[in-house]
Amino acid sequence: MYICSWIITFAEISIVLILKHMKKLLFFAVIFLLVISCRPLKRPVNVNFAHLYNPELHTLSPEFVLIHQANDSTLLQLYIDGSQLLYVRDGREDFFLSHFQLSWYLFESFQSRNLIDSAQIRYTDTLNIDGPGMLTRETKMPVMTVNRYVLFLEFEDLNRRTRFHDVVFLDKSHPFTSQFFVFYDKEDNEFASPFFLPLNETFQIRYGKEINFDMAVNLYSTLPQIPPPPYVLIENQLIYPEELQPDTVFLAEFLQGRSSLTTSKPGFYHFHEVNNPSHGFSAFAFFRGYPQIKDAADMIKALRYITSRDEYEQLFAHDDARYALERFWNRTAGNPDRAQELIIRYFNRVENANILFTSFVPGWQTDRGMIYIIFGPPHKVHKSDNKETWEYTEGMNVPSARFVFHYSENNFSNNHFLLERSTEFRSIWNHAVSVWRR
Repeated sequence: MYICSWIITFAEISIVLILKHMKKLLFFAVIFLLVISCRPLKRPVNVNFAHLYNPELHTLSPEFVLIHQANDSTLLQLYIDGSQLLYVRDGREDFFLSHFQLSWYLFESFQSRNLIDSAQIRYTDTLNIDGPGMLTRETKMPVMTVNRYVLFLEFEDLNRRTRFHDVVFLDKSHPFTSQFFVFYDKEDNEFASPFFLPLNETFQIRYGKEINFDMAVNLYSTLPQIPPPPYVLIENQLIYPEELQPDTVFLAEFLQGRSSLTTSKPGFYHFHEVNNPSHGFSAFAFFRGYPQIKDAADMIKALRYITSRDEYEQLFAHDDARYALERFWNRTAGNPDRAQELIIRYFNRVENANILFTSFVPGWQTDRGMIYIIFGPPHKVHKSDNKETWEYTEGMNVPSARFVFHYSENNFSNNHFLLERSTEFRSIWNHAVSVWRR
């Protein structure tokens, strides 16, 4: 009798304690959710992306590659040079470790506050005896098809507490976007979008799904058009892409998601769904070594922004392009040492413009490439779905300026922007060009 009463009483007390404990847990859970919900949402709309156009602004320069593998899955690849990370000794073991973190946020657009999905992944790397190397990490993202999203990425070196932000369009608007394809050379080196392919080489092309299909391929020669200065009000400074006529047309047959391409001629190769040019992507082989620029004749072409018409024609009229190029810079700089300094600075910008702004023309021949080469990397860059705004703060050799570029839709490239031109740019343009010439 007494034993049973004691057991019942103990059970009642236990239930009461458990209920009180659960109330506390519920209380803290609610508080935690409130704190999480009150944190500001990380969005790309107000971020200054100037570091994407000027690597010197940041100690970190991770690269991100998106490869669609299935209808509801996308592979996100991260590449980071281990020498950019801080390795610290593990207190428990005789190892040096780096700790870094990748966070991503998926939105419908730049302006959207509707977060579709997000994730945060922590990684650790152990320093080996040969020193840090190139690190690669992969993660799968559950992304549905038939849409184009904005992917905001944040990479953080947790030991150094430094962060790097990037934003890319995750494009599944149709099954033939560039992110469904990867090119491989004979050494099995991977070429992901944007596809900069060496000339006179054969590449294997792999599609995200092992299916059979055909694609039309049009080869277009490199366009010679160069945009005029930003103060020149010309509505169509480049030929409309729809007016282009291909030099060569052929069919690429994909068997089990595999095909091949030989870059036998310079230009850009536009792959598209048969009878639907708007569903496709382009691969670029404008000239040997692209996006680098090494050939003297190609280098002379890129001098158009800082030469008069007569100077430009005289440079091309010379029999020895290399000699003409060196003579131009020696006369411009006044001495060989400064000439070499200007050559390195100018053509580094040309190469960077090719990497950053390539569309259906080489990057240096675009409006953004022109401004980038003459004024240098912008101090502020703000992006939206269809626009980029660049700002330059006044410095010793750079006047204060603001340039707005609008996305120009076309079948060949999603990276073509046109400058919002103004006659008011004449004075700052002439000043910036004069800095190169004095």
